[in-house]
Amino acid sequence: MKNPKQNSERWLKEAESTFRQAKRNCEERAYNLACFLAEQASQKALKAVLYLDGARFINIHSIRELLNEALKKHGEFLELVEAGTKLDQYYLSTRYPDAVPEPAVPSEIFVKSQAEEAVEIAGKIFEACRQLII
Repeated sequence: MKNPKQNSERWLKEAESTFRQAKRNCEERAYNLACFLAEQASQKALKAVLYLDGARFINIHSIRELLNEALKKHGEFLELVEAGTKLDQYYLSTRYPDAVPEPAVPSEIFVKSQAEEAVEIAGKIFEACRQLII
């Protein structure tokens, strides 16, 4: 896409949808999915900022790394790095049985407090990104 603003808005719109799904899964006690979707919403929102800044292709899936990239132009992300890094643990472990200790599966081991924290962090990241884009 040649228009960075338009591309950025598309990514932010999808991030918002994913964030709503994270909150809904938290309410429905699907804590592993809430954690994963919070991580995904954060990825999409941060990529929206990077696309706005002129990135053409982003092959980063770590919230910490995405925040560090965004920090190159946007110092306001500094306060989110520590919290955002927590979301990286949810990228694989929330989905794959072989990413957690046997005999457990992801849907059994994640708890409400983890999901609530992940959704809270994602909300802060999303809002910071939205402020830059809108």
